[in-house]
Amino acid sequence: MSAGEPTLAHGAIERTSTTLALSPYAALRLYGRGLDLVEWLCRALLVAALVGELGIILWDITARSTVDLSLLWADEAAKLCLTTLAFIGGALAYRAKHHTTVEFVRQLLPVGWREPVAIAIDGLVLVTAATVGYISLDLLAIAGLSTTPILQISAAWFVVPLSVGMGLVVLFAIERFATDYRPALAWRTLAGLAVTVSVVLAVTALPAIPRPGPQAALSLMLVLFFAAVLLGLPVSFAMLLGSLFYLLLTGTAPLIAAAQNTVDGTGNFILLTLPFFIWTGLIMERGGISLRLVRFAMALVGHLRGGLLQVVVLTIYLVSGISGSKVADVVAVGSVLRGELKKQGYGPERSAAVLAASAAMSETIPPSLAMLVLGSVAPISIGTLFIAGLLPAAVIAVLLMFLNWVLAVREGAPRMPRATGPELALAAGAATLPLVMPVLMVVGIRFGFATPTEVSAVAVLYGLILACGVYRAFGLRDLVRIVVDCGVLSGMVLFIIAAAGSFAWTLTAANLPVALIALLHALGDSRAAFLIGSLALLVVVGSLLEGLPALIILGPLLIPIAGQYGIDSIHYAMVIILAMGIGIFIPPIGIGFYIACAVAESRIEAASRAMIPYLIVLVLGVLAVAFIPWFTHALPNLVGSR
Repeated sequence: MSAGEPTLAHGAIERTSTTLALSPYAALRLYGRGLDLVEWLCRALLVAALVGELGIILWDITARSTVDLSLLWADEAAKLCLTTLAFIGGALAYRAKHHTTVEFVRQLLPVGWREPVAIAIDGLVLVTAATVGYISLDLLAIAGLSTTPILQISAAWFVVPLSVGMGLVVLFAIERFATDYRPALAWRTLAGLAVTVSVVLAVTALPAIPRPGPQAALSLMLVLFFAAVLLGLPVSFAMLLGSLFYLLLTGTAPLIAAAQNTVDGTGNFILLTLPFFIWTGLIMERGGISLRLVRFAMALVGHLRGGLLQVVVLTIYLVSGISGSKVADVVAVGSVLRGELKKQGYGPERSAAVLAASAAMSETIPPSLAMLVLGSVAPISIGTLFIAGLLPAAVIAVLLMFLNWVLAVREGAPRMPRATGPELALAAGAATLPLVMPVLMVVGIRFGFATPTEVSAVAVLYGLILACGVYRAFGLRDLVRIVVDCGVLSGMVLFIIAAAGSFAWTLTAANLPVALIALLHALGDSRAAFLIGSLALLVVVGSLLEGLPALIILGPLLIPIAGQYGIDSIHYAMVIILAMGIGIFIPPIGIGFYIACAVAESRIEAASRAMIPYLIVLVLGVLAVAFIPWFTHALPNLVGSR
């Protein structure tokens, strides 16, 4: 062997050094693939939970109807399904970046600040998830000492999804640090965050430092919460962070209370309607059902001035009676009409504004998720809410259509030809089967033929029959994809509700109801002042909290106060739901407004300007509903629901 020839040992050293040089990247790829496998297994678990629970509900309906036998363990199975969806699905939603965030304020920061702020936000997610996951282990041990009354399984099974879900969020956050940000900047930012958290923990642990009073601690918590939300922390994690911060600061209760109330936040059986209605909405969106409703609306009102914009308003009204999800409504209608709106000369900013305003209007159309959530946290009949919500939404829809007509006349927009009799009959025939669904749901709940959960399960089955059996819109692979997407989206929504349960408990412990009553009294001790003040409060808080948490937190607090002013709970529910809807779709921070702009392919700034007249009409419409109770009570009185 010559001296210049490489030896086997030298080659091995070269290969080893190359391997070592590449090992960080190889490790990162291996880590990502491992998480991909974990995510696949979690998605399979979500599919099993959804399909299994749907089967249980349908089986229970069949057994009760045929042999008068009810499945007593269905409630416990539903709770296990809900906790699995909330915390496992919520974790997957974090990896997919589906959690709702307010991006407006972060975009106003200098470019050089945006990445460090984003890193700090994900760092807060990691700290919050790790803390909740850690304290959930104590809750897991305590729950393991008891069993459920019907299934006789360990109560720890209802806590396991929280522990696993928070662990997954930690793993996904680490992946995000490694792949989404510059390593050096990520390390510096995380080090600064770690020092800040350590100082806070040290200060709260020192007995020599006096703890702040309840009011001061509440103020500090709210400042932290709103600052974190405005900088882009997902609302659900901001609520958990606020709860932990308050408990650390005051010592009012042990930290395990935050974990317990988070699990309890998903414990209401009626919340099972949420994933089922989301499932129905996805079937509608991808199964061609929304297209048939669009054609029907076009045949009815397409000839009016502002033709296609009028079609948007009416279609949202019709579609809302099927999906229950405003996001699904905006996507379903906007994606179908977007091309035609452009072809007829409507700018994307106007399309986005009409989509957003129409979705805000439709919050009281059954089966509204907002109604279901409010009915789960306040003593209000969901069946009566469903009946009462139709006319207030119709009033605002008429006002929006009138505004479309005025703007079209002013701009000289051309008319579309009126549909002929045969065309109208054909469109009505195609829309008949989809429109049967909301009628069956409202009638079933109102007259006691089925519970809201059972109705939502039947809605899924009916949608599957239409999309697969009648319209043949998709096959097995598409069905699986829809169920997976439903699991992740439902997880995000249920995780928000679970976190809101913990946050609402913390706010109650901090005497927020007393402070809220004092604030509303300061605005004026009258019925009118209370209505206007609480309406404004719901708009602002709804824009920051993505709507549903605002109802969970403020609904149980405000409804009893409304009763003191002689305001009927059903009437007041309409007011706060509509106000929350405006908040979700108000520019520039409403989450729903971002979705409408994305669907319409519009710039936020241009759509915000186009939204101004529609926002004025929405506020006038809600004020009309607030000060004319007849709009709320007319239909319930007609069918005897009061």
